[in-house]
Amino acid sequence: MKQYNAILLLVTIVLLGVSSPLCARETSAELKAKMDQAAEGFHGVLGYSLIYRGKPGERINLRGDETFPTASTIKTAVMCEALHQVEQGKVKWDQKIPVQTSMEDRQEGGFAYYFKEDTSLPLCQWVHLMITVSDNTATMNLREFLGQKNVNDWLISHGFKSTLLLNGKKCDELGLRGLQQKWGLGMTTPNEMVRLFELIVDKKAGSSASCDRMLRILTHQYWDDCILSQVPPDAHSAAKSGALDRSRSDVAVVDSPGGQYILAVFTKEQEDQRWTPDNEGDLAIRKLAALVWRHYNPNHPWRPPRGSEKLLPG
Repeated sequence: MKQYNAILLLVTIVLLGVSSPLCARETSAELKAKMDQAAEGFHGVLGYSLIYRGKPGERINLRGDETFPTASTIKTAVMCEALHQVEQGKVKWDQKIPVQTSMEDRQEGGFAYYFKEDTSLPLCQWVHLMITVSDNTATMNLREFLGQKNVNDWLISHGFKSTLLLNGKKCDELGLRGLQQKWGLGMTTPNEMVRLFELIVDKKAGSSASCDRMLRILTHQYWDDCILSQVPPDAHSAAKSGALDRSRSDVAVVDSPGGQYILAVFTKEQEDQRWTPDNEGDLAIRKLAALVWRHYNPNHPWRPPRGSEKLLPG
């Protein structure tokens, strides 16, 4: 009788598991089908790359090896070279660097454009401005201070074939003018940008201390209106986004209850060139990010609260 009851209990548990709302998540093929369908309706070109780092790991992409403009996501590579030069002893993390004297060497987008001429900040603060608020003047300052060629040499030495920093005063000297005119600040592929974040997470983009510092900086995002807007605020995440008139981009590593994943989404040739929260590129990135979050966390109760779209950064 005891044996019969034990078997009955086991059968009941199995049946409850089948009918329970805590069901198994969809397959990666099903997720890819949903993401590809969302991309097909986009008025422009959209590509993405996704790496799930839990068990079993999985990788899916659409146009993963196709070239896209980086916009500000290339600033992540500039940060890698900054920490690399600190490790080499070429520069110091607290070394003071003055703001550009000429306003022609500055660009709006961030805070540094409005600094007084005699303002100097340590390297670490310039890097924070470049990454956390995507400050363009800080980026231009660091690009010239660190050397555009050095940033690209770092990328090449780490196996990147399609990712380059294209904008700089030595653009013509480096033979990059044609690419710069086509792609803007930089060029990359969704797969390579995911790999850049993967190197940082795996402590292969520099020393463990440098990679830890880079991850900490990447977690302090002001521009959290795309991938991060579809992730609960208490989920540990690190990201870098970018935007041009006809392009939107975002890449993030998310430590979710269902496992860690890295997602990169890039667009180009967008019809929608509006600088508004409902730009089609931003909406597409949010949609893909929501699909990924729910795929790996199907029973998590969080959803973006009502009215959150009115409080996005701007």
